[in-house]
Amino acid sequence: MSSEHEALRSRTQRTLIDFLQTALKVGPTHVHTALIAKSEGHLDHYAQAKQNATKAADSVRRFMSQVADGMIRTEIGGQLAELDRLISEL
Repeated sequence: MSSEHEALRSRTQRTLIDFLQTALKVGPTHVHTALIAKSEGHLDHYAQAKQNATKAADSVRRFMSQVADGMIRTEIGGQLAELDRLISEL
């Protein structure tokens, strides 16, 4: 494999991991927003924020298998499980 190809592969992996980590940071924010909206009686905003949290989790679930590093994939899986737990409590 050429060094250019390996460099591209490495950048692609880093971008994928960054994307997944961003989704895992945004997801709990949507959960928090949903909780606030629900407590204030804004059920339409609650539903939208819950849906956004679920979309973040779904995105991670869809792409995490493409992470080449098993340790990072395991870490992402743990964070995803926590996000799923938070969503289930809404």
